[in-house]
Amino acid sequence: MKIIKSLPSVISSLNLTSGAAATIFAFQGDLDTAIYLIIFAAICDFFDGFAARMLNAVSEFGKQIDSLADLISFGFAPTALIYNFILVNHILSIHFAFASLFIVVFSALRLAKFNIDAEQKIEFRGLPTPASAIFIISVCFPYSFGLIDISNLFYNKIFIISTIIILPLLMISRLKLFSLKIVNLDFKNNIWQIVLLLFSIINVIIFGISGLAFSIILYLALSIVKQYFETKKKTTK
Repeated sequence: MKIIKSLPSVISSLNLTSGAAATIFAFQGDLDTAIYLIIFAAICDFFDGFAARMLNAVSEFGKQIDSLADLISFGFAPTALIYNFILVNHILSIHFAFASLFIVVFSALRLAKFNIDAEQKIEFRGLPTPASAIFIISVCFPYSFGLIDISNLFYNKIFIISTIIILPLLMISRLKLFSLKIVNLDFKNNIWQIVLLLFSIINVIIFGISGLAFSIILYLALSIVKQYFETKKKTTK
């Protein structure tokens, strides 16, 4: 029974291992492998929480190992990824490329705030680190696989500078974002998640992996709209 209860921590460890390996490959210039490993880490991140809930094995130890894994997989690995993406494609000088370190630093701040904020159980305050990592992956992914190739947009200096400044700020912001977890099958309670999922699928079909960047922007926009309607509903009561 104890072995079964430890399954979520094992999955979190796989998340951590994948993130660490992704960092190594990124610094070696193998961005493709680094991206696939970060994606695998994201899958593990989903299933460790799912397994913990299904097995009734939620624990403080599990929360801590999950956060440590997230810092490596969605903080340090994406930092290494975009740092080398900048250098390999000669987008910015090495001095400006070091600004990508803001991503891992603010990821740590974001995760620390999340761990001590009881309000972030049903919604988030600030951009989650996996969402930030997905945005970076979509920027650094060299192949479109979509109907329209927009990857050239991501080689723009202004776009890259904006990315490594805005993403960290969003992570520590007080912006309310709805949780991506679907806790039940009630359509009404999951309408925002379903809308985001449908448009994300459309984005990937049209723009390929690059379209996930638009999905993260849509996530921010939908969260703002949701918050507006909820505030308006409260004031009319």
